Amino acid sequence: MKGEQWASIQDLTIVASPQLAKLDDNLAFTVGFKLKGGIRRNFVRPLWEKAYDEHDLGLRMAYRVDLSKQRVKVLPGSELKREKFVRRGVFFWTRNPELPYRVWATIATEFETILYPKTEEEAQTMLFDVTRTFELPASKLGKGHHTLEAKVHAKWGKHVFTERGETAAKTPVLKIDVR
Repeated sequence: MKGEQWASIQDLTIVASPQLAKLDDNLAFTVGFKLKGGIRRNFVRPLWEKAYDEHDLGLRMAYRVDLSKQRVKVLPGSELKREKFVRRGVFFWTRNPELPYRVWATIATEFETILYPKTEEEAQTMLFDVTRTFELPASKLGKGHHTLEAKVHAKWGKHVFTERGETAAKTPVLKIDVR
């Protein structure tokens, strides 16, 4: 299977605050998306155990979010911000009395935080649901009407429970006015 069949980016949103800004304001952009498909469905405890038994000790997800300003059709858009980050699902032998399982997963976020999910669904949410916030001075856009969009990209390697793959998507356009 190709990566596109293993996952798709869904529920893609972009929000700006404020949408009507003064030149000396700071703009906050929030991009949110969820990775759905086979990779999410296969990130479950029985397959964690199988992977652990075969010395496949985790899943590394590489994400990229590019915030760009659209221009006239002839010219390419200009990139305003690019952020790359990684999340990891790490499988380990557990002795936690609250978990009746032999192998469980922790999630390491891009903020160097280790999260301990209590359920498979919680682990999937921590690994595959992303919300990123960017701050830009309105002066970087300049006065006038601006059309922005974000491109998101996710990439992962081959594991016991998935093939290597990647997927990408674009947010709907967002209009901003700077006065």
